[in-house]
Amino acid sequence: PIVVVAAGAAIDGPDEIVLGSKFSVTWTGPNNKGDYITIVPADALDAHYGSYVDADKPPPQMLTAPTEAGAAELGYVTGQGKKVLARRAIQVRMAEVTLAAPDSAIAGTTIDVTWSGPNNAGDYITVVADSVPDGQYGNYTNTSTGSPLKLLVPIMSGDAELRYMTGQGNTVLARRPIKIAAAQVTLAAAESAAVGSEISITWT
Repeated sequence: PIVVVAAGAAIDGPDEIVLGSKFSVTWTGPNNKGDYITIVPADALDAHYGSYVDADKPPPQMLTAPTEAGAAELGYVTGQGKKVLARRAIQVRMAEVTLAAPDSAIAGTTIDVTWSGPNNAGDYITVVADSVPDGQYGNYTNTSTGSPLKLLVPIMSGDAELRYMTGQGNTVLARRPIKIAAAQVTLAAAESAAVGSEISITWT
């Protein structure tokens, strides 16, 4: 006969984190092959997992917060059977994000965008027509380049939006309207020319 006893485990981390950010987590447990530590929404099923790290690595290790705010849970999960041996509540909160830029711009020009935000890995600011669904993007610049950043305005005209997007999940954290005007372009040249000759072209 042999008696199988429950494995003890504990997990620790911050009480609150900003969505999309990296944070440190520590734990104790059996550290069997395949065991892992993960972060999931508070109502997720035990077998569900998000950002994770293998438990056989020495703590502390870094996890990445989800891109949706709300109640979440850290869990120590067994590789065999996906059983949760330890849980810890953690709150994911929205980041404070601001965008400042001109109210209007000419298509094809470059504008300065001043911003504040979490600046997590892969975060970026994009400009798209205001009808473009969230999660999609157009011309963009990564926030890692600093504030203010340079952003190329697309060739279009009409109502558009600047959007601060997470690198993980392409979630919109902030938006700002901008009006894009078509560039005024003119061309003037001779109406005819000899083959192979040079011509003068005046343009704006």
